[in-house]
Amino acid sequence: MIRVLVVDDHPVFRQGLISVLQRYLEFEVVGQAANGIEAVMKASELEPDIIVMDIRMPGGNGVEATRAVQQKLPQAKVLIVTVSDKDDDLFAAIKAGARGYLLKSVSLQELVDSIRLVARDEAIISPAMAARLLDEFKQGKERPDKELGELSLREQEVLQLVAQGASNKEIADRLFISETTVKAHLRTILEKLHARNRAEAVAVAAAKGLLSK
Repeated sequence: MIRVLVVDDHPVFRQGLISVLQRYLEFEVVGQAANGIEAVMKASELEPDIIVMDIRMPGGNGVEATRAVQQKLPQAKVLIVTVSDKDDDLFAAIKAGARGYLLKSVSLQELVDSIRLVARDEAIISPAMAARLLDEFKQGKERPDKELGELSLREQEVLQLVAQGASNKEIADRLFISETTVKAHLRTILEKLHARNRAEAVAVAAAKGLLSK
């Protein structure tokens, strides 16, 4: 059972997503919130597995709420779902600890599938936003100052596919390895890059030119 908290200031979107999730036995919608402040309170009280979070909300935005939630409940996974395609919002959300960033142009079914993937510790970023993420960090807008471990050729291949938005299964199929092996490579990649999640690993690697071929 995946426990979900839905946070959005638009009641139509919020209720629509809740209605869809309630059709699946694997999801339990434990609560909802209309702004960032309420989201942090509800998250602390309900301890959800996944928080579907908007960014632009009155009464505390999604980035601030994500940062606060990650400090209190690091095990909770935040999936940002927003109309904002601004680079600054994407980078701020990832730095705050979000595991994914989707635009609201996705279908509800795509959103449901993305929640499943985030619950399995996979990173989800809308393709257009992923491309911007790589472009921006390659230009050096963020320069991590920690010494990074050197990635093996196979780890670079795995991270390249993560940057393209591939799931663990897709990576396994492309590289002719098992999903278990993919997960092992990802754990090593996170350790070497001092990253908290897949999206941050892509950002750090791109900033250091580790994704350049």
